[in-house]
Amino acid sequence: MAARSDDLTGRWLGRYDYQGAAEPVPFEVDLHDAGGTLTGDITEPNSFRPDQGTILSAVLNGDHNGQRVSFLKRYVGFDQGDHPRYQGELNAARTRIEGRWHFPKSPTLTGRFVMMRKPRAAAEEKARGSAEVAETAVRSVR
Repeated sequence: MAARSDDLTGRWLGRYDYQGAAEPVPFEVDLHDAGGTLTGDITEPNSFRPDQGTILSAVLNGDHNGQRVSFLKRYVGFDQGDHPRYQGELNAARTRIEGRWHFPKSPTLTGRFVMMRKPRAAAEEKARGSAEVAETAVRSVR
């Protein structure tokens, strides 16, 4: 089966910042898209929980519809009582998501984020899709 043209599955690199703070926080996402429902695993350097080691892990749950992408990020290993919500827009090439994040219970904790498809992962995804199309074409000729 060929990959859907609107499928966001793949490795993504990103960064988020806190409004008014100088240093953005980088992160990496292994994103899975099942018909518009998003799930994924996030890793990022620990920038706010000294009791949790140098790397934080989180799970992502959300969706996308057209250019709109939204998801909730839940950190693994601790419960902070509130979870950041991300809302962004996907570019036309489907390689970049840009938007804002916020904590619903703490309106002053907010900022911007950007995510970009990891180039090698995007190329591998495209190659897999091309191979599947070629395999389907060969089967139909037989």
